[in-house]
Amino acid sequence: MQGPFRGVAGALSRAFGGTVTIHPGTPQARDVTAIFRKAPFLVPAADGAEIETLVPTLRASRDVMADLAEGDLIDPKDGQIYKILFERENANPASDALITAELEEVP
Repeated sequence: MQGPFRGVAGALSRAFGGTVTIHPGTPQARDVTAIFRKAPFLVPAADGAEIETLVPTLRASRDVMADLAEGDLIDPKDGQIYKILFERENANPASDALITAELEEVP
């Protein structure tokens, strides 16, 4: 029996995401549907205060993220190229769960 939420991750990606080109460390780039955002993140400052910064992230289904690794390139069509720093742990065991990767701008 399949759970009632099967397929929800793909629907969320299509509704809130867009086309992103990924370069998974091979010469063959591909377009996928994913959610690219610059999410607010608090960073501690030297004086104890916190500074809010924007961290670029990519969220996509597990099958889209399966062959991506640290250093692979992402082009969300915003005029900037990003590289994957790391994927965040995800406790959701679903085969179509959304995985989040933190990105860094490529100078």
